[in-house]
Amino acid sequence: MPKEAAQETEAGAQAFLNYRADAQWYAMQTGDTAPVREVTATECANCTEQFDDIDELYESGGWAVGGWEAVKIPEGSFQKRADGGYNLPVSVDSMGSMTVVNKAISVRQEPFKRTDLIDIYVDFRDGKWTHVTASPRGSL
Repeated sequence: MPKEAAQETEAGAQAFLNYRADAQWYAMQTGDTAPVREVTATECANCTEQFDDIDELYESGGWAVGGWEAVKIPEGSFQKRADGGYNLPVSVDSMGSMTVVNKAISVRQEPFKRTDLIDIYVDFRDGKWTHVTASPRGSL
């Protein structure tokens, strides 16, 4: 985790999101979901399901390639909500991914670059950032 991510600032939130994206990519490449789970709230049901799917993929002899994403907070969108969290309308740049099961591609995600895709809700808990959830733009 970068030192900058220990601060409740826009730069700290961006450093955190960069780390989490790297931890998620690492999980896709290795099957080790522990680092990304550590920075993700347990109440994020979609996240837990995704991490469980990665665990199951590798436990069954499958594997994945790709999955790297860059998440960027647009300028002027870093504002604390009344509930203490931050709803960030991020842009996402993805290199795409593939999962392989029984020597065949089972899932393929094409690369994309989107500025209007999702909102990420994060909060600063006990001196560190936590990814709470991600939803389609405007639904949080």
